[in-house]
Amino acid sequence: MRDLVSACLRLWGLTELDWRVTLTASELLTNAFQHARKEDESSVPVKVVLTRTPDGVFLCVSDPHPWLPAAVSAGDNDEGGRGLMLIKTLSDRYGCSSTAHGKDVWVTILHSA
Repeated sequence: MRDLVSACLRLWGLTELDWRVTLTASELLTNAFQHARKEDESSVPVKVVLTRTPDGVFLCVSDPHPWLPAAVSAGDNDEGGRGLMLIKTLSDRYGCSSTAHGKDVWVTILHSA
């Protein structure tokens, strides 16, 4: 996924956004796979949309799980629990919404003026 995102950013001339967008895409997909996958299944259907905007990019990951993400307090030794904090730090805007088939989690990442 990171390679596809990087390729799009190169094509669009937005390589300065590469590390932020690829890391964000990776985090959103990891969260979707971790939280939307049923215990007895090895995969989960997700949809990724990466769109160039006049001032950066819009990235949305959709999955079938109806629960919206919520921030948790991670301890120093916890392996997880920092995903939303990371998303918030890397993006200029972020949000999530319920859909008829699950949820969308999205970010906007802007390039420097």
